[in-house]
Amino acid sequence: MRKSVALCLVLLCAAAPVFAQPPDPVMEGTTTAGAYSVHPDSAISGVYGTWAVTYTVGSDGIAEGGGIRVQLPDEMHAGPRNSAIRLQTSSPSDDHYVTASCSCDEVELRAWVEHEVENQLVKHAKPSLDGRFERYVFVVRVQVDEGALQEGDTVTVVYGDTSEGNRGMRPGEVTGTELPVLLAVDANGSNTFALHTAPASISIEPGPAAYMLVHAPSQAVVDKPMRVLVSLLDAENNPVHVPASLRLSIETGEAAHPLVVDIPSGQGYAEFEAMPQSTGTLRFHAWADDKNISAVSNPCVVFATEPESQVLWGELHSHTHYSWDGVGHDNFDYARYAMGLDFYAMTDHSNEPAAEGTKGLHPGIWDEYSAKTEKYNAPPEFVTIHAYECSFGTPYGHHNVFFRGAPGALINPQKATLPELWKALEAGNALTIPHHTGKFPQDVDFGFHDSELRRNFEIYSGHGLSEAYDPSHPLSFEHSWFTSDSRSHDGPTFAQDVWARGIYLSTVAASDDHRAQPGKPFYGLTAVRARENSRDAVFQALYDRRTYGTTGAKIVLDFTLNGEAMGSILESVDTAELKLEAIGTDTIALVELLRHQPGEDGFTVIQAWKPNALEFSETFTDEACAEGSVYYMRLRQANDIGGRIVMAWSSPIWIRGEE
Repeated sequence: MRKSVALCLVLLCAAAPVFAQPPDPVMEGTTTAGAYSVHPDSAISGVYGTWAVTYTVGSDGIAEGGGIRVQLPDEMHAGPRNSAIRLQTSSPSDDHYVTASCSCDEVELRAWVEHEVENQLVKHAKPSLDGRFERYVFVVRVQVDEGALQEGDTVTVVYGDTSEGNRGMRPGEVTGTELPVLLAVDANGSNTFALHTAPASISIEPGPAAYMLVHAPSQAVVDKPMRVLVSLLDAENNPVHVPASLRLSIETGEAAHPLVVDIPSGQGYAEFEAMPQSTGTLRFHAWADDKNISAVSNPCVVFATEPESQVLWGELHSHTHYSWDGVGHDNFDYARYAMGLDFYAMTDHSNEPAAEGTKGLHPGIWDEYSAKTEKYNAPPEFVTIHAYECSFGTPYGHHNVFFRGAPGALINPQKATLPELWKALEAGNALTIPHHTGKFPQDVDFGFHDSELRRNFEIYSGHGLSEAYDPSHPLSFEHSWFTSDSRSHDGPTFAQDVWARGIYLSTVAASDDHRAQPGKPFYGLTAVRARENSRDAVFQALYDRRTYGTTGAKIVLDFTLNGEAMGSILESVDTAELKLEAIGTDTIALVELLRHQPGEDGFTVIQAWKPNALEFSETFTDEACAEGSVYYMRLRQANDIGGRIVMAWSSPIWIRGEE
């Protein structure tokens, strides 16, 4: 009979084994002895299953005290809440239980997950077989406790052993093909392991189509052709690559369009051309009868003539496999073809690697990283912006860095300060945007400020809302379900605090996604009003503060004061005539106008409306305006998307007064 022993661990703040664990293993050299395989060699994203990695022992055998170490690809562990999913050998009745067995009756094995912890969702970094030190690494070690293994014997590691009634192992939320499964061997019991040079692989496939998105441009012109994109996604937001035939109709407005559009196999999306025939708001409806899914597009405002500026949608904050805490490779295609974005900035972390091979942006990878951004730049259809994240601690906060054109200075936050970053950047050709300031790092001090290099503020991301301190808000960090348990920081670090102290920062929103899935419709998007879709024009719109943010829905929003656009700084005025306009992707439930004046404690809602309609337009005259007043609008739609309420925030308009 086969002997299988899963090592029991005592779980404290971190799991501590009940036996004398061997010293940390040493990785040295490579081996070709023996062979190993994975069965099955594929998984469906987010669908529980069981996988076995089987090693056939080579001519060197495995002596007592020796063994193997096995590592599934990072993508297999990309769990919910932006975390890794724990592997464990301590609780057979719980999910993600790992066991090991061998083909030899006289041999007894012991198996454990290196650096196992009690938390189901894991945020810390761990060492890997290939020299990295990262979040999504989990190494299973199998040791021969008694006896020895000979050539031809087999050792099998089972991931998601369901023999005690658990659901198995849940593979990651991202897809990938031929992802490497690594294995290392200690043949002589020296605690020194050689990495096998012929790795096996596993692929993670998307699940069935769960929903559809229809992306229309936010603006169009009568009798001028426009392009509309339809994409299919599974329950984990992965593009679905099965063929599909979609029927099309017009929900509101008038346009000539095809009645059917086909999504080819292996693509996950289709584009079609439409011709607007009248002014107004145009919405397309698409559905797939065989998949029982349908969707209505975001609103498209059709003009009689070309407008002076365009409303463009983009993602300004997301991560990929280049970050130590990120996974996924197809982010550019995802942004363009799954989410229908106009512009996108990949913002992986700059840092010094904690170990050789550890991911992160440093001079050795900067050229490769920048070349990828350059490769996918295809204006006017799709614009990529050179960028990265520079994560300072207190008192500076995390900032994303953006460049107008070619990439500029790459700064390591472990070796510099925020003022030193600003000193290294060229005013007018670089911008820095702070994010999740209401959460961490705590005590961000906005006394450090550069009005040329910091002109925008990330009010919302997947982490939660940084508008104002309010832990009860449904979008607060406490309710975001994005990462490990989060708390709002009760300090003057929110957008309202910054605006009230007279700092001119416009509103943006972004996802901070770590799955190479930028632009998902519930994690935050930025809208800019730009003259065209080009790097220079998008950057200039950010610089000019012609921006607003939403939770991810492509809501058309406009807000003016005495005819001046959101993001403007006005001189003293006697009366403020404020115009608020919005066209929702769904019923608009609430619109609020907020104001701060010097001497007041925070912002006050000075007018609120409950439109219960798809479109909203109102004018409000504030005769009590004063020097130093700040105004902005926000709205909420009636229905959630992805389990989150849907909101939008304009950029403020400031009345500076005489200086």
